Amino acid sequence: MSVDTNTKGKNLAPYRRMKHHDFKILMAPRLIGLANAMRVDVKGGLRKRLTVELDDGTGGACEI
Repeated sequence: MSVDTNTKGKNLAPYRRMKHHDFKILMAPRLIGLANAMRVDVKGGLRKRLTVELDDGTGGACEI
């Protein structure tokens, strides 16, 4: 997983857009369909920390 905050001038058409509170999340096409559920958690005050858990349906979550 990568984080890119500079999206100016980039082709974002293939990405699926999601929103979580104040964050916009762009899901790469290669990741779509790999998980049944995704949980996004935002922690922190001044410096935000983003955690993502993907669940592929096998009962165990994969934390990224």
